[in-house]
Amino acid sequence: MLSDSIKAGDTLKPLHIEVTEQMVKKYGEVSGDFNPIHFEDRAAKEKGFQAKIIHGMLSMAIASNIVEPFLQEGYWVKSYEMKFRAPVLVGETITIEGTIASMEKESASIDIVVSSQTYPQVAKSKILLHVYK
Repeated sequence: MLSDSIKAGDTLKPLHIEVTEQMVKKYGEVSGDFNPIHFEDRAAKEKGFQAKIIHGMLSMAIASNIVEPFLQEGYWVKSYEMKFRAPVLVGETITIEGTIASMEKESASIDIVVSSQTYPQVAKSKILLHVYK
């Protein structure tokens, strides 16, 4: 079990994920969110953005990939909250970094910071994991 080898303060291996046009298109299809700010530069610029931005919930979904090793070890996501601080532009690579806030026998709390090439901090989140029984 991971809890034997990981302790509070440990950092997780950072992830670097490019958010492609295809990912945004697929997310739009699944979510039903076809707001033009996600698909047209002109519409995004009219709303004050530099270019097309990805869906906030897509950012959240991508960031959750950092806990994949825990999920493979029998943990499940008990709660997940994210505070969005800046948009992610379509085509950018985001960096996801995680730090173990606490590690117990059957649970883990992980603090996550998401950044992009444009913004040093796109979002901050906390994921609470629990051992699946």
